[in-house]
Amino acid sequence: MERSTVAQDPGATVIQLGDAVLDLGRGTLTRDGQVVPLRSKAFQLLCKLACQPGRVVPKDELLNAVWPDVIVTEASLSQAVRDVRKALNDEDGQILRTVARRGFLLCLTALAAEATPARPIRSDALSDRPRIALLPLTDHTGSPDLLPIINGLVEEITTGLARFRNLTVIARHSAFAAAADRSLDLEGIGARLKADYIVDGSARLVEGRLVLAMALNQVRSGEVLWGESFTCEGTGWLTLQDLIPRQIVSRLFTSIEEAGLRGSLRRPAASLTAFERLAQGRALFRTFGPGVNEAALAHFAAAIEADPSLGVAYSYHGLADASLHEFNMAPLEVKHRIYAQGLRGVQLSPEESRCHGILSYFHGWLREFEQAEAAARRAVALNPCDADSLFNVANVLMIRGRAQESLDWFERAKDINPLWPSYYDNEHSMALLHLGHYEESARLLSRVPWRSARQEVRLAATYALMGERELARQHVAKAQALAPGQDFVHLARTSYPFEHERERQCLVDGIKRALAITDGA
Repeated sequence: MERSTVAQDPGATVIQLGDAVLDLGRGTLTRDGQVVPLRSKAFQLLCKLACQPGRVVPKDELLNAVWPDVIVTEASLSQAVRDVRKALNDEDGQILRTVARRGFLLCLTALAAEATPARPIRSDALSDRPRIALLPLTDHTGSPDLLPIINGLVEEITTGLARFRNLTVIARHSAFAAAADRSLDLEGIGARLKADYIVDGSARLVEGRLVLAMALNQVRSGEVLWGESFTCEGTGWLTLQDLIPRQIVSRLFTSIEEAGLRGSLRRPAASLTAFERLAQGRALFRTFGPGVNEAALAHFAAAIEADPSLGVAYSYHGLADASLHEFNMAPLEVKHRIYAQGLRGVQLSPEESRCHGILSYFHGWLREFEQAEAAARRAVALNPCDADSLFNVANVLMIRGRAQESLDWFERAKDINPLWPSYYDNEHSMALLHLGHYEESARLLSRVPWRSARQEVRLAATYALMGERELARQHVAKAQALAPGQDFVHLARTSYPFEHERERQCLVDGIKRALAITDGA
């Protein structure tokens, strides 16, 4: 008799494996309602196989997925397989099968009664995603030699926007062909291309420098949603072909998301698309305040319901779930649950940079630092136009003890997105604290609204290290009011995922000094 049953639907998240149940959504393996202990790498291996049941997964693919950018032998894979089989009571290998000289697979049988019912992916899911076309810029430079450069910039921006996988970007040749028809206005071009948004603009020379004026137009209303001018200058990576297109792409994507958000707020919840649900969740999640994380989680869940193939919605769902458990302070079983969500996001949308970037956080919280850095750098490789991807690299470098190196990445992220969310400042300030740049660290952390007790005591520690005794007292008092009776030294030792002790000790020393100042008052 077959011992395993799985849902034969790639969208299913609950899988019966013998007498155990793997819940990919929750990130748990249970038997009779009790969590089955399984080490991190073995659990990752099980999740990798479970997301493609019935397929023989080659050993190399498993090694690359579970141990990315780390050189290990097949002995590590064999040990993880043994651990999984032991956890599943599958010592004879009937559930997790070995296929000689090829790899491993999880067996498929009939649909389990306990499994999540199959949910068909909507055929119109892609059509729900906003469509955008970038027209050629009107050339007012008077220099024919610049026209190829100007058109090349539009092509770079088009390619950059296409990296955001929940947008549909009209191909450059189609957009340029429609723009060449002089009988069409913007509305007519939009109708021909079936575009929701059109970007147009002009290029001119001002004091020898190329200036681009760009505008984002909503086709349906004729409204100009965003407009800005960019002066092309810079050296190194801040070049004409690099920084300017990335800045423009970041502004455009943010403006499109904000437009979707505004439109969604005027419509019944039942009619919202997955993109609009995702936009609402992201807008909430990038703010601070009571109840916002719970509301964001609900929107991400609704985005998954609307489009089960939208991997980034799973990734953000995991991140919002983590926020409700104080991120790195979450219990281990919760960390595994959110890791499974992040892993599912990457598997559904392997070319979506934000999925890899969010997964890098989850690796960090599990103290898988090399994997965290690999995932963060993979995100940048996929989409160097996404400020969050640059920020993720900065954050990983900071927790790995490479604060000086992280500063450049924080600045890159802020250059691309000058309207950065306040959590950029929160992590940036930590890197500055590690480097002894206390005044700048305090300035950035002071800009974070709705600071938690942990952030207040960190700010107090920074002021104490500066010698600002009164400010240290004030922020210790705020922290104690938010968390009466909290042992802040113990909290600092346990709640930050630093790879090395020196960064943790730096913070602990500052907190001790701030508490001593307060106690001596």
